[in-house]
Amino acid sequence: MNAPLSDATLDHIILGDALIDTVLADWNAAMERALQEENPLRVVALAQLVLRKLPKHLATYQRLLRATWMLKHWAEGEDWAQRLLRADPGNALAWRALAMAAEQRDQRAQAHAIWQRAFEADPYDPEIRAGLSRTSLGPGDNSQAVLALNPACLATLYLRGFRWEHAARLYRTLIQADPRRIDFQVGLLAALWQQRATEEAYRIARHLVQAHPHVLIAWVALDATGDADDKALARSPIATMDPDGDFVSEWFGLHYAAQPTVLAMSGREVELLQGAGIRETGLGKRN
Repeated sequence: MNAPLSDATLDHIILGDALIDTVLADWNAAMERALQEENPLRVVALAQLVLRKLPKHLATYQRLLRATWMLKHWAEGEDWAQRLLRADPGNALAWRALAMAAEQRDQRAQAHAIWQRAFEADPYDPEIRAGLSRTSLGPGDNSQAVLALNPACLATLYLRGFRWEHAARLYRTLIQADPRRIDFQVGLLAALWQQRATEEAYRIARHLVQAHPHVLIAWVALDATGDADDKALARSPIATMDPDGDFVSEWFGLHYAAQPTVLAMSGREVELLQGAGIRETGLGKRN
């Protein structure tokens, strides 16, 4: 018995569309251009097509978060944020979206707690600072005290400032104080990997993929530091979440070798891509 055809394949057959090979990097660039042009609806349209092919593509989740923020679609942003945090527990944009959604529901105490997590992930983001202040300040409160950097903020800044040893030392202290915080473990893993402390990075990666199998950087680190069996295990999660390394490169400053990711799209879908200012790559058509 033949396997049932997907809805997308049926559309191509009914409409007579030939499938055209495109490169994921072009779709990424098109979404970035739309964001720069403050055209969130185009971002949403492009993202929907990418997610039909790669439903767990994290960089597209992140761009959708930025688009929903522009559109003030807080409930939709909350949904994408929850998905993204499973794979990147320290994602500032995701925490920001959750905080705003809670604030819009008048859940001030919950919003404040989430704004604090966002602040620890990106202490100098103006929207996050405003949100934390807005949900914190009451009569007699001091805005400078509210926005004081705590150790988690400092660890983030050390990591972004390429001060790997300082970051690793502080993340170890933070993990001892609260071992439940997965974002601290992810930060320590990134710092150790950058220091080329591969044995310890491997141990943390192994722990994370077993306890939290959706965390992307753990699979990337396992692939980089593990043996052939580890690499085989990591292949599928990486291919579904970040096949071309766009997300890990942008948000962790980590790079891994990846072949261009090819997406077979219909002619109509390619027209949307070309309308975003990206030319067809010309990899070829499929009958």
